[in-house]
Amino acid sequence: MSQDEADLISRCQQGDQDALKEIFERYQAKVYRIAYGVVRHREDALDIVQEVFIKLYRSIRDFKGKSNFYTYLYRMAMNAAIDHTRKREKVPPISLDEEDAFQPAEDAEKGADRMLLKKELEETLKAAMEKLPLDQKTAILLREVEGLSYQEIAEVTECSIGTVMSRLHYARKKLQELLKDYVKPRG
Repeated sequence: MSQDEADLISRCQQGDQDALKEIFERYQAKVYRIAYGVVRHREDALDIVQEVFIKLYRSIRDFKGKSNFYTYLYRMAMNAAIDHTRKREKVPPISLDEEDAFQPAEDAEKGADRMLLKKELEETLKAAMEKLPLDQKTAILLREVEGLSYQEIAEVTECSIGTVMSRLHYARKKLQELLKDYVKPRG
């Protein structure tokens, strides 16, 4: 943990609202990506971000600095996203044909074939990710999207490095099988 981050956390623990705002600005996009990666719904992900920072505000005094703050916050985000997913599984959602947020505007120059192929690949990848068990999906998101190390993933998910490696192996194997028509073989 950098000295700047340690000072920021210390100020936040003392009730400095500006410090909490700075932590929010520094980490909110990362927390959103984790939440969205798990729940795959913009509004739910935004709710989770809000929930995580409210929990952080209430619990920041308990942070002792034994782990990386980044890991501490990500564990909170992941737990909130998983809890949200479990709650949603109990109540069947009413879908109004949701579209993902943040769809980039396509350049007019891009051909219709390319756009269709890209859309098909995005949908296939989403469907493949949804077929993974939550623990494998979480490991893939933390490693491939967020770039966390095996150690950081182990801390966030509260499991051993060996378990992280196993989850990643099986997730990649499953994704490779599900996406075999889209992936060129290595070699």
